Amino acid sequence: MGFDPQRRHRQRPSDIVFVAAALVVGTLLVLWALVG
Repeated sequence: MGFDPQRRHRQRPSDIVFVAAALVVGTLLVLWALVG
């Protein structure tokens, strides 16, 4: 999965969903680490 910094990035709904899911998972992991 290559990342080209020169490529113009067009935002797609799937990108928003992916970022939101990553934030939710990250938050849950932090809460789990603190609580558990």
